[in-house]
Amino acid sequence: MNSFASRIVVPFAVIFAGSLMAAYLIGSRPEARPSPPSEKVRPVRVIPARFESIRPDLLVYGEIVSGREAEIRAMVAGRLIYLDPGYRTGAYVEEGRRLATVDPFEYEIAVRQQLADLNEARAKLQELHGELGAERQLLMLYGEQIKLRQRDVDRIMNLLKKSQMSEKAYDDAKLALNLASQQRLQGKQTIEALVARIDQQRAVVERRQAELDRAEHDLADTNIAAPFGGFLQDIVVATGKRVAVGEGIGRLIDADGLEVRFELPNADYSRLVGTTAGSLDSMISRPLAETEIRISWRLGATAYTYVGLIERVGAEIDSTTGGVILYARITAGPIGILRPGAFVEVLVPDAIYENVIVLPAKAVSDDGIIYVVEDTRLVARKIEIVRKFGDKIYVRADVPALTAIVAEQFSAIGPGIRVTPM
Repeated sequence: MNSFASRIVVPFAVIFAGSLMAAYLIGSRPEARPSPPSEKVRPVRVIPARFESIRPDLLVYGEIVSGREAEIRAMVAGRLIYLDPGYRTGAYVEEGRRLATVDPFEYEIAVRQQLADLNEARAKLQELHGELGAERQLLMLYGEQIKLRQRDVDRIMNLLKKSQMSEKAYDDAKLALNLASQQRLQGKQTIEALVARIDQQRAVVERRQAELDRAEHDLADTNIAAPFGGFLQDIVVATGKRVAVGEGIGRLIDADGLEVRFELPNADYSRLVGTTAGSLDSMISRPLAETEIRISWRLGATAYTYVGLIERVGAEIDSTTGGVILYARITAGPIGILRPGAFVEVLVPDAIYENVIVLPAKAVSDDGIIYVVEDTRLVARKIEIVRKFGDKIYVRADVPALTAIVAEQFSAIGPGIRVTPM
């Protein structure tokens, strides 16, 4: 009986004691109370607001072209008997240098023939002038004879009235007067004919002179000279070759007339034109310092720098790109190694932006908002976007100078956020 009670009582006692212990532990456990929330402080990178006037450079790409080039052609036909030793593609020649010579034999003969014909025509003209002078003297003598004959007729008539001279004598005197008048008339006709022949002969002389000039010009054209200093290109002849009139024997590229041809986007060109008079050539009328451009040509690992001056605008606007072609003359740099066709970088001065703040593009939101730090908190400011330039943006803002502006906006940015400037 006792063992049965012990088997029942002991487990209940253990359970009861355990319940008491559990209740004690639960009642005496420490109470967890939530701590009040703390404000989060974000570190931000800031830049000071600095107002400045800035003129950036537009980076475009262009090509070196020849501002002037000449086709070297044979102006007379014949066999080439001389070529300059330096007449090779790529060689530099000075202005006036003799490059080639066509055999001048036939042209020298033509000059001598035309000179002989001219001298013959001049001699004939001189002969006609002599005849004209003689005829004019004869005409003067005919005039004196007529006066004498007229006096003789008058004298015989007076004697005839006094019956002191026969009528036959009077008729003979009248006949002599008529003959002298006829001779004078023939003399005038001869003079007029000589004057006409002299005019004709003068025309012959002028024609002979023109033919001589042409022959001398052809003779001079047997020597082919460089019209200006430059580089030779496309040389296709050799000594002994026969050339026809107008046949090309090479090209000459002006060494001092190299230009860079580049294209400005329509927006950039319109902005630059808008800063001046607004005409198509207004960029050219700018002061020199405002039209200078910088050109960079990379040849392997070496970069050569040049200075150019914008001189003219293309006659047409590219309908596909909307760009405007400009030409700038190269004024400084190692021109001796530069050649047409080189691909270059061009830095063109943009318009001047007054009183702007230069910020990173990430500092401005899509709706034109920046955030400034005032008393460790962010304040939104509306700004005017003046120009986006690569990863930079030019703005105008109504903020004090050196105001701390958040350089890069983050996703949860907003007014009132507490920040720590970095």
